[in-house]
Amino acid sequence: MINSTTFHEVQRSAAADGKADYFRLHRYRFAAMLAAMQGSAGASVLEVGVTPGHFTELLVRSGFQVTGLDLDPARRQALWARLGVTVHQAHLEREPLPFADGMFDWLVFSEVIEHLVYSPLPVLREFRRVLRPGGHLLISTPNELYAKSRLRLILRALLWQSLSTRAEFRHQMRLEGEARYTTHARTYTMAELTWLVEQAGFKVLQRRYEAPWEQVGLEAERLRTHPLRFLVKGAFAALTATLPPTRSMLLVVAQA
Repeated sequence: MINSTTFHEVQRSAAADGKADYFRLHRYRFAAMLAAMQGSAGASVLEVGVTPGHFTELLVRSGFQVTGLDLDPARRQALWARLGVTVHQAHLEREPLPFADGMFDWLVFSEVIEHLVYSPLPVLREFRRVLRPGGHLLISTPNELYAKSRLRLILRALLWQSLSTRAEFRHQMRLEGEARYTTHARTYTMAELTWLVEQAGFKVLQRRYEAPWEQVGLEAERLRTHPLRFLVKGAFAALTATLPPTRSMLLVVAQA
């Protein structure tokens, strides 16, 4: 399990940086990822897609040797300097990773694969190149079969509506150039994600359905302040607890 002191330190750091809400939303995702990496402290890690840097800080404080890669690292340069982490700029779908073969023990690719416009296979093969033999890849991504998302689609279909809201449609149609990477290109099922990882030459070691988003909003004080929302979220959490493939996040660990 994640060290609670480390977790609260990063939580305070996020709050001081004006990102308390973001950390609150993602903290269970971070905990699930660190749990999957348990026992590897001191290992060299390449984190691909580091912004806003909360998981980067958790890795550093947990004893990992971290290098970062991001489409636009300059926005958070002060944080990288404080953490002592070098973050390289690169565009995954246009250029190779700026690292030699076999440099890293772990590569973390969390909540990024769903943003890629093209097939992720070339990117995954490049990840395998920079991992040492026996190194590990950790991927997390939203689950295509998440119960809440599926029920929303069914409801919109029954009401004879577009599967995207008007706001979603207009937002996506206005995206140009690099801005396309701020929205999801597509999400995956567990079978699709593990197939991609295996096609890239990895051996899948763990395939886990996690429920980080279901836990947000179920804090005790929320029952008093937002009782109806609490009960609805509790119902979804109970459903996904009973049926793991309907949980909100996929987490895969694979070996090069």
